[in-house]
Amino acid sequence: MGLSIYILLVSHSFLYSVIAVCIAVLCIGFAGFKMHTRQLKDAHLNLEKVVEERTASLKHKEQEITDSIRYALRIQLSIIPTPQRVKSLLPKSMVFYKPKDIVSGDFYWVEEINDEVLFAAVDCTGHGVPGAMMSVIGLNSLTQAVQDKKLSQPADILQHLDIAVNDTLRQSSDMNAVKDGMDLALCNINFKTLALQYAGAFNSVCIIRKHISTSYIPKSDREVFYGTDLLEIKSDKFPIGSNTDGIADTFTNHTFQLLKEDCVYIYTDGYADQFGGPKGKKFKYNQLKDILLSAVDLSIEAHYAVLDKALTSWQGTQDQVDDVLVIGVKI
Repeated sequence: MGLSIYILLVSHSFLYSVIAVCIAVLCIGFAGFKMHTRQLKDAHLNLEKVVEERTASLKHKEQEITDSIRYALRIQLSIIPTPQRVKSLLPKSMVFYKPKDIVSGDFYWVEEINDEVLFAAVDCTGHGVPGAMMSVIGLNSLTQAVQDKKLSQPADILQHLDIAVNDTLRQSSDMNAVKDGMDLALCNINFKTLALQYAGAFNSVCIIRKHISTSYIPKSDREVFYGTDLLEIKSDKFPIGSNTDGIADTFTNHTFQLLKEDCVYIYTDGYADQFGGPKGKKFKYNQLKDILLSAVDLSIEAHYAVLDKALTSWQGTQDQVDDVLVIGVKI
């Protein structure tokens, strides 16, 4: 019996030892878990702080960039003709202008020389900041051509612009050279004689007159009727700039006798290239011509709303893909 009691005591003592060890292990484990949890919490808080600081820094930098671009817009708008300037030279005119970004690679230009008014719709390579930088070169060169060089023929002005862009950007055959350029349509209207001169680099001019196809004989295969009321004069198929050989292009100068109530339109490719509609396709130039024809009996100022409604409806939820510019002048 004494042996049994001894064995029982030893068994209980062993059991208590095991329990004590288990409790100790649990306590150590719990303390370690608590410490690990605290460390994780501290690490999480530190990570949150780092993320917040970096987010704030990125927002600050983004705001600085946006502020800089908005200031660049002020500069760009200061050299683009004001609406008042456009109206003073082209009383019956409309400029539909929708940059894709804050600043634009598309720009319009208006100048006068004697009895003639020149105006252009220009599309620089790219959009946003790169396009806006190109637009400054284009605006300055166009103005220089008229004010300093006294050029008035559109083809001569385009050749001057071609040389200016090539020289300014130091374009060459070097693979690292800047090869950006411009597409544009440039018109000259003499408001005494109603003579229209036009030259273009990829961008055409459209003239709308009721039943023009029955009364006008095209002078060349560049003059193409669209329906019975619209005549399109097609451009030369080379851009301004991008002359890697350093030789300026020679552009074609077209002439056309306007009549009262004629409408003259020039534009860049942004409107026609906008994706949308039920199948997400491009708007295309034929639809743009249909829109222009549909508004011919309206005042020229009303054309803005017609163009805006048609483009907004077509675009739907799609993003705007490019800068948009359409200029209309009624005689």
